[in-house]
Amino acid sequence: MSTALCWLAVLPDRPAGALAAATLRGLDDSQVVWLVAWETKSRPHPDARRVDPTAIDPGGPAAAVSLVWPAVSRQPLFDDPAVVQAVRRVASVPHLTAVSTLTADALHFAGSLLATDPAVEANWPGWWSVDPFARLGPRRRMLVAPGVLSHRVAVLGPGTQRRAGAPWPARW
Repeated sequence: MSTALCWLAVLPDRPAGALAAATLRGLDDSQVVWLVAWETKSRPHPDARRVDPTAIDPGGPAAAVSLVWPAVSRQPLFDDPAVVQAVRRVASVPHLTAVSTLTADALHFAGSLLATDPAVEANWPGWWSVDPFARLGPRRRMLVAPGVLSHRVAVLGPGTQRRAGAPWPARW
């Protein structure tokens, strides 16, 4: 078993040495940034947050992404009732292809990533409204190019607890 961790960041430029990277385009504007993933033991970038490794696939397809990314000063505890309820509710979100909570330390919820096929978003614009994490921090609604996210979601239950500060639903 690898001791490396998976990390995710949204950056203005593609960095060298990443496991996977793809452009992100916001739905609300024409901003183009990079969604970048690394597999390494230590934090590869100051803005990187841990992500469930099953959400990352360098050969993965394009995706529509709901990305919640609260500021460090506004990150609730993972045991906060709002976070616990959002984790419980995510299993009812239809058409997911990748899902992960994000962590920056062992105690705090540092964000979430929910992804679906872009065709789902195109045919059901209301898909964005079913993100149970949306009220926990600022959310970006974006389209990501192929090459970073998985095409099938990890098993989401029955447990909703994390282990050793890992993002949920990671299996360690």
